Amino acid sequence: MESVFASILLISGRPTQPFTGVPPVVMVIFMVVSVALIVLGLVISRKRQSWLEHSQITEGEVVEVSKRYERSDKMGQSPIYFPVVSFSFKGRTFKIESETGMPRISQVGEKVEVRFNPENPYDSTLGTSSIPGTKPGLFFVLGALLLVASAILTAHAQMPIALK
Repeated sequence: MESVFASILLISGRPTQPFTGVPPVVMVIFMVVSVALIVLGLVISRKRQSWLEHSQITEGEVVEVSKRYERSDKMGQSPIYFPVVSFSFKGRTFKIESETGMPRISQVGEKVEVRFNPENPYDSTLGTSSIPGTKPGLFFVLGALLLVASAILTAHAQMPIALK
């Protein structure tokens, strides 16, 4: 507990004793968080794969196009277009708007492929390879970086002082 307090004092700018390294409890927390991030990435990845396997593809039609501008585009020179697509499933009509903007305008009436969940057709995306939801890559990268950093710091803390 004393080394945790010393680390806090060191961070606050008032060191009371020489820095002896990162406390082991912090390294354990880093490792637990990194493993949790990697596991979360695996869960999300599995969920996305399951959605891809159970979804269906149909043809939709662009019924309108909304035009937006980025906040940084003060002059309104570079609009981004978000097509709204209508598709039918089991006699019902559903509308979805593209999650990502396109630099070119889609034409109303243009045919577009839509991938959707047959159990909940509102859970859909434009295109055949697109999957809704968070991408797991970020969790894998953050988890791996945190795991490597904690392993390096733990190994460094284990070295005899003469080698440091």
